[in-house]
Amino acid sequence: MTDLLNQLVAFIGEHPTLANAVVFLIAMGEALFIIGMVVPSTVVLVGAGTLVGLGKLDPWPIFIWTVLGAIAGDAISYWIGHFYKDRIKAVWPFNRYRTLVDRGEAYFLRHGGKSVFIGRFVPGVKAIVPGIAGMVGMPAGRFTFINVTSAIAWSIVHLGPGVIAGTAFSALGEISGRLATMLGVFMVLLFLAVMIARWMILIVLPLYAGSRLRTVDWLARRQHRAAKWLARALDPSHPRSAGMILSALAIIITVPLFVALAAAISPDNGLNRADTAIRNLFHDLRTPVGDDIMTFLTMLGDGVVTACVAAVVVAYLFARRAWRRASGLLIAIAGAAVFVPLFKLLFHRERPIDIYSGADALSFPSGHATLTTVLYGIIAVLVAHDRSPLTKAGVFSITVPLIGGVAFSRIYLGAHWMSDVVGGLAFGTAMVAAFAFVFGSIHNEKIGRWALAGLACVTLATVGGLHVMRNFDRTAAMYRPATPVVSMSADDWLADGWRQLPSHRIELNGEREEPLILQWSGTPKALAEALAPAGYMPAQGWSLTTFAGFLTGQTAPEDLPALPRVHNGRGAELVLVRRDSDSKGPESGGGDTGQDGEPAPGGRWVLRLWPTRYEVRRGEAGMQPIYVGSLIHERILRPLNELSAPRTDRDLPEAKDNPLPGLPGTALRSRRDGSGVVLGGLDR
Repeated sequence: MTDLLNQLVAFIGEHPTLANAVVFLIAMGEALFIIGMVVPSTVVLVGAGTLVGLGKLDPWPIFIWTVLGAIAGDAISYWIGHFYKDRIKAVWPFNRYRTLVDRGEAYFLRHGGKSVFIGRFVPGVKAIVPGIAGMVGMPAGRFTFINVTSAIAWSIVHLGPGVIAGTAFSALGEISGRLATMLGVFMVLLFLAVMIARWMILIVLPLYAGSRLRTVDWLARRQHRAAKWLARALDPSHPRSAGMILSALAIIITVPLFVALAAAISPDNGLNRADTAIRNLFHDLRTPVGDDIMTFLTMLGDGVVTACVAAVVVAYLFARRAWRRASGLLIAIAGAAVFVPLFKLLFHRERPIDIYSGADALSFPSGHATLTTVLYGIIAVLVAHDRSPLTKAGVFSITVPLIGGVAFSRIYLGAHWMSDVVGGLAFGTAMVAAFAFVFGSIHNEKIGRWALAGLACVTLATVGGLHVMRNFDRTAAMYRPATPVVSMSADDWLADGWRQLPSHRIELNGEREEPLILQWSGTPKALAEALAPAGYMPAQGWSLTTFAGFLTGQTAPEDLPALPRVHNGRGAELVLVRRDSDSKGPESGGGDTGQDGEPAPGGRWVLRLWPTRYEVRRGEAGMQPIYVGSLIHERILRPLNELSAPRTDRDLPEAKDNPLPGLPGTALRSRRDGSGVVLGGLDR
């Protein structure tokens, strides 16, 4: 898959005209009246900037076309407003967004002409203000000047971070491709989390405000008592209406999620297998630089740092005589600190690595994820309470990456299973929602929000910095990657040790898939050489050229890349393909034909080999790793002779199609369910 992404980047670099057209259309669409609310300009433009930083695109054409698109979009919106004037509020689809139009009009009247420049950078009004400027009769010359200058600044702001990120990833890729991949995944997850949070605050909630008024009006006209109660609860004049609903919704979602995760924990179930697979996936992505970054993040969530920040914030709130909020924060932190170890003792789930003692040696839920979410989530609620949507978006845009970084570090370092961290985040979010539900309507406690935010940041930087400087080396050594290896002698493996290895491939979601019918002691290269006489050849690598084979109906089965499959979080180290010479054309839609006009074979056998944590002592040869493999049959379907679609139709080969037992130095064993497994590589 990495090869395919590299080929895609190369393709975009070789077709800059396509990239120019995309950034122009996206920049223009983002500025169109109302429509721009749903155009993902930030995602696309940051991606384009990243390609510039990677050296795949020329910066000046991308910048110029982005500016031109932004200018065109605002100009179109301006002339729409100029033509329709106030009638626009009654024209579909603008009449469906009266709340947004009224909000944009109020923003323009408050800030005047400068709102055209400022509004371009403000989510929620950027797609409204140019049209409002046309509605109120702003001179076209003045609008054009502001439009052009703001488009230049806006393009720099959106492309710049991508250029910097692309340059950094390019440098990291020279050091370690795995490090660049890991950081890329991490940054994408954080970016999506922040974008979703901002989208909810700045777009969904304003739309909700308009629909809430209509809902309240409809409920108020009902005679049923429950309808009357709901109308009062949803009424915007109710001081706790919005906060109460959102907090209750968060609790309704997170509490059942935590309970479901807790109920699913058992020694052998899909969740446990999925956790193991995800742990192995991140274990294989670890690098020394990545370890240092994640160790730093995880230390910011250590108990001593969390306790100091919580103590300073609680003391500050008491000093400001915000008695109820201070007590609420103290209760929430203390409750989380008590309940996390109690839950750990109750569920008694072992950690992936042995690094602690007592209750901390247990795993579910993650204390770092829980306490970090509770502390910084409540601080964010206190700072953002009763502030503008833009301020709320800014506060949570800082808080979400901090919490997400600490939580992600626990999975990356192998200190917790994925479900431990998700459970901790769910439990912590429920605590934050409960705090907001209870204390959100308090308006008579002046807490000095920005002083509180600054104090929390300074305390985190000071205490966290000292903690990292004093204990980094010891902590890094504690989280040093260690792959547990199970060793056995060749005799033990042949006798009964082979039963310890998995019998089926395990997907990332924990599901058991096709049977693993091969255990190979030796190198993948040795197996490829042994199977070459049987017609098995290495599968085609992924590239744009080979990917295009799926889009045509005449591609031979052996020329199609094998679809990636992971076992226990690890990719296959060997993929071999043999054309099925016994099968005739595909099952549906026709097939390709040979030179004589007869249907060409439409299927193939695919053998995959995955690494395990087991190894065999082989006398003078030393320790030899054990791999597990599967052999499946894929039918190549060709709908309308236009596509080539592999579909697995057999997970197990019949005796005549299975070359594994005939390899030199193999032994056949039978599992308790009657299936067989070949132990190979004994002669090497």
